[in-house]
Amino acid sequence: METIEHKTIEVNGINMHVAQKGQGPTILFLHGFPELWYTWRHQILTLASLGYRAVAPDLRGYGDTDAPPSVGSYTCMDVVGDVIGLLDAIAAEEEKVFVVGHDWGAVIAWNLCLFRPDRVKALVNLSVAFNPRHPKRKPYETLRAVYGDDYYVCRFQESGEIEGEFAQIGTQQVIKEFYTYRNPGPLMLPKGKSFPHSKDAKTPTELPSWLTQQDLDYYTTKFHNKGFTGGINYYRNINRNWEVTAPWTGAKIKVPVRFIVGDVDLLYNSLGVKDYIHKGGFRKDVPLLEEVIVMEGVGHFINEEKPDEISNHIFDFFNNYAYIRNNLFSSHSLMEGIQHRTVKANGINIHVAEKGQGPLILFLHGFPELWYTWRHQILALASLGYRAIAPDLRGYGDSDAPESPANYTCLHIVGDLIGLLDAIAADEDKVFVVGHDWGAVIAWYLCLFRPDRVKALVNMSAPFNPRNPRRKPLSAMKAFCGHDYYICRFQESGIIEEEFAQIGTEKVLKEILTYRTPGPLFWPKGKALESPPIALPSWLSEEDFNYYVTKYDKTGFTGGLNYYRNIDRNWELVAPWTGTQIKVPVKFIVGELDLVYNSFNAKDYIHNGGFKKDVPFLQELIIMEGVGHFINEERPNEITTHIYDFFKKF
Repeated sequence: METIEHKTIEVNGINMHVAQKGQGPTILFLHGFPELWYTWRHQILTLASLGYRAVAPDLRGYGDTDAPPSVGSYTCMDVVGDVIGLLDAIAAEEEKVFVVGHDWGAVIAWNLCLFRPDRVKALVNLSVAFNPRHPKRKPYETLRAVYGDDYYVCRFQESGEIEGEFAQIGTQQVIKEFYTYRNPGPLMLPKGKSFPHSKDAKTPTELPSWLTQQDLDYYTTKFHNKGFTGGINYYRNINRNWEVTAPWTGAKIKVPVRFIVGDVDLLYNSLGVKDYIHKGGFRKDVPLLEEVIVMEGVGHFINEEKPDEISNHIFDFFNNYAYIRNNLFSSHSLMEGIQHRTVKANGINIHVAEKGQGPLILFLHGFPELWYTWRHQILALASLGYRAIAPDLRGYGDSDAPESPANYTCLHIVGDLIGLLDAIAADEDKVFVVGHDWGAVIAWYLCLFRPDRVKALVNMSAPFNPRNPRRKPLSAMKAFCGHDYYICRFQESGIIEEEFAQIGTEKVLKEILTYRTPGPLFWPKGKALESPPIALPSWLSEEDFNYYVTKYDKTGFTGGLNYYRNIDRNWELVAPWTGTQIKVPVKFIVGELDLVYNSFNAKDYIHNGGFKKDVPFLQELIIMEGVGHFINEERPNEITTHIYDFFKKF
């Protein structure tokens, strides 16, 4: 325990004692009553050893932190103000931190998420479920009506009274009584016999196995010096908290949450709590609630009674946010968490992969890709409070593939997307969009035709290509690069498919996915057959590659190739939008080795004003050094971070 560092920090007008250990993303631990930073000692040591910075303050009124004398200084606004001041002082470089709360610490954590969700990355709360504000009923009067005057919260209300009784019982005995309470129901403290064992010397209170005499002595010393008034003053503000939180009536908790409670916890067994947690109320008020864990045979002080299990639950939940860590995120181990379904839209069946709850992010893949290209981003963004949706576009994977090349114009594909959004996100006027390669091209068209459906866009590889009214694109490509340029070779139906069949699906995919030459891709007839064996890049496992091979062996390449066969037709169809700008917020990301970035004067257009002129709401331009075309697979964590950092602004 001596390896835990201690310091005092001035925050929000008080001096706050803080215990901390470790380096890495910050986890803020908030204790309850009658607890201290010390209640988190096990979690601090464990999480620090796993690469986190664990920070646990004594809240105001407790331990070695100041205890303002006025009861009115202990509202939720005061305490959340302390927490924000602490974060500003110790974690200024982190916009958001992880939070863990227990008992009153859980209440404060809920309020922190309610008032300042912009400061919380994810929350693990213990014991106390969210308690939405009832606009017509004050909490103290409700508790008194249900449980009577002997209910402990009611007994705590009058200043000095319960403190006098605690003084008669003795600090150590009071701590023992609280920590050994395991009745699955409300805690009653009748006057004169506040605790069942406090007046009975024949049956002294035994310490539970998880609380040593040394632990008890630490609590006893601190509460003997400070007294219980500071902690009890939190209870004396429950009606005042109800008054000051009126602006958040009906507001929901909009951060990812895991909730853990013991089945013997007095609060879990209070009136209506189980129904609220398990029958939809909790999920309604906390829409990003990812998991509820009820631990059998465990009481209220769950983080001390089951320290290893609680540490594991915290680590497992927070570790899902792997994009901020060093590749600890295992996509394959969690791939089964992605759900799949088929949606009827725009006259075809579209296969959709999805995960998560929250604002919708629509991911659009390119060629020769599938929904699978977004597997890393789906998992990470879903864990961060988004609903990630990635379709197989028409002609790809498990979506329908109309036979005629004429059915693959930009109007058909955007029509598919609008139909898909109407089917799966009818309650959202606008969604976030992410595109790569042809998916980026389609995303530009979506923003051009229906900017009313796009909240913000992150596009990769393919910059916006404004329509030149005097030159069709295919003729320009032939003039610049000749007939062996890959897009020119893709034009005539059946010919390139026959060559691909001779080469074999596996080799075709390897040729394209490993291409890193910073310039145009040429595909002369017969040349690919002569190339030596190709090794997979480090970012593409055999398992990943086999998924692509299996799907393309089944469907062939024609569906994806038909997009290229409509380049000139798209030019004709978008004539009404000649000169139109993209009017949605945009972040654009490209690898410096990307073949598109190094072709057709793309660099000059991107960097010398043309791109910004056509996309006036372009907010960020990212050029990733040493990265090729398949940027979202080659650098999955960085791309996820870029997406998250941009979309969280809206």
